[in-house]
Amino acid sequence: MREDRRVRLIRKSKPHADNESSPKEPPTPAEPSERELKNVVSRWVREHRQRSEEFQRTFAAMLKGGGFHLPTS
Repeated sequence: MREDRRVRLIRKSKPHADNESSPKEPPTPAEPSERELKNVVSRWVREHRQRSEEFQRTFAAMLKGGGFHLPTS
């Protein structure tokens, strides 16, 4: 068995603000470009198609090979 070890926490130190009187706005995340969105969506579609085809092949092989039996009453 593994022996219990102490866990050391590492915390980021807070940066000291030189001028605290001026409020800083939180940075807004940049929105992805249309091209980046198209790339992501097309990758999702391609992966879904590959998984669907793989499932269909596997299921067809199971039915042909006799690995799938319907219960009889």
